[in-house]
Amino acid sequence: MPSPVAAQSRNEPLAQLSLEQIEAQIETGDLGKIRALSAEQHGEIVYRKRFGKGELGDRVDIKSAGKSITALAVGAAIADGKLAGVDVKVWPFLDSPREGVHSAITIGDLLSMSSALDCNDWERRSPGQEEKMYRTRIWRDFALGLPARDYTRDADGDGPFSYCTAGVFLLGQVVEKAVGERFDLYVQRRLFDPLGIDGADWRRSRSGEVQSGGQLTISDTALLKIGRMVLNMGVWEGERIVPREWIKSMLTPRHQLGEHVYYGRLWWAMPLRSSRGFEAAWMMKGNGGNIVAVVPNMDAVLVVQTENYNKSNAERRAFMALTALLKSLPVPEEK
Repeated sequence: MPSPVAAQSRNEPLAQLSLEQIEAQIETGDLGKIRALSAEQHGEIVYRKRFGKGELGDRVDIKSAGKSITALAVGAAIADGKLAGVDVKVWPFLDSPREGVHSAITIGDLLSMSSALDCNDWERRSPGQEEKMYRTRIWRDFALGLPARDYTRDADGDGPFSYCTAGVFLLGQVVEKAVGERFDLYVQRRLFDPLGIDGADWRRSRSGEVQSGGQLTISDTALLKIGRMVLNMGVWEGERIVPREWIKSMLTPRHQLGEHVYYGRLWWAMPLRSSRGFEAAWMMKGNGGNIVAVVPNMDAVLVVQTENYNKSNAERRAFMALTALLKSLPVPEEK
């Protein structure tokens, strides 16, 4: 998986196109395989369109954007009293004792991509690079056997950032052990059912393990609901799904990865341009330019679903579409 930070840090500005121009370029194939664009504002869907093959509402594999749902599942498990918090050590939940820096890895480390595991998906030679895990039958054995990297915590107790899908997979294994339920079934019952989401499908290993590190096939309407719940600080239609404090913690920047790029707990923060200027946005992001953007100051949720997997320009194309979507929305009146 190429680094999305590198893709967004190029000097050339994004083309500023209208939504109609974006639609035309998608239809002609100039923006690759963008499959769906959706937007809601103030809780109401204001735009939805499907492109290319398939029907409106067909599910798309959003790749690593699914990691952000794993962060929500961890928050739910904490709220349910199954996990004591982010400082909990993960190895006791994994039935595979390790010594040294491995034994000190916490839930918070895995959530913020800052554990001691020698694992970097953006470096093909890394022992933990995700494609190496997918070639194995039992992903758990692969992840549990990863060596440690040179590792020092900073004054805040955080390690250096290293993007690691295997670590997020282990988070799902920790949640399974803590709640006594298979990860996807817990997410369905605890998060998706209250939102009225069905049909979501997580990739599995050949041995049947659920890939909590992403690769989730899901509809655009489901993603709009998830984004709205997060924008409402964990509430959906008056029902508390995830604690407010967890949402705040999840969306707190913990690493700066570029001039305007930050990472929280399996959620990204990057600005988007509206008709009045740049707006702060939190995002679920995955390979191919699959993005769910939550834009608080516009009270809006935007979705781009694509199949431009492993294309170097995929994320720039997705951001062009996001910008056009956001610019098409009216700016809320200041209170």
